[in-house]
Amino acid sequence: MERIGIMGGMFDPVHIGHIRIAIAAQQALRLDQIRLIPCGIPNHRDRALCSPLQRLEMLQLAIADHQGMVIDDRELKRQGTSYTYDTLLSLRGEFRQSSLCFILGIDAFATLENWHRWRDLFALCHFVVIERAGYSGTLSDKLAKELRGRRTENIGELLDKKSGAILDMKGIDSPVSSSMVREHIARKDSLHELLDPAVAGYLRENKLYL
Repeated sequence: MERIGIMGGMFDPVHIGHIRIAIAAQQALRLDQIRLIPCGIPNHRDRALCSPLQRLEMLQLAIADHQGMVIDDRELKRQGTSYTYDTLLSLRGEFRQSSLCFILGIDAFATLENWHRWRDLFALCHFVVIERAGYSGTLSDKLAKELRGRRTENIGELLDKKSGAILDMKGIDSPVSSSMVREHIARKDSLHELLDPAVAGYLRENKLYL
């Protein structure tokens, strides 16, 4: 069974934290590919500061040396709000017999019950939840009840089934965020430890986030 990782986000800009988490998940889950899907029109946050083309070009630079990573622009092409349900339904139609592993942080996962058709997502994918250092939030009773029986510590369960399980992953979180990058740019601080050099050069050349 083919194993496909899915990472969504604004990638505004893509930073080393995104890539490090993708690499760690790729290795731990033995993924055949990992698809990075930039959000088109978000439902629960502000729109991106950079254009879709600029975010795609930055992603291309960031993954240039990483095998098995694929940029998937289906949300940028789709009209209207970018709902995860629609994206996963489209992916499932394309990869009918694959194990789809949706990778996200615990802070985002804790809001799952506010997502469009959230209960239907379990029929489309597994969830790989990245634990955040210092995160102190809790799941609502409704969400916790729905998740009961889906959690697993067995990576093999994600590889042998197409969807439905939840795996918590520790130790691969990154403290870097896109907002941190933008703050460093505003203060004219070094981006050396935050961005791939090619992405940093792209930002300078195009005078982005100034």
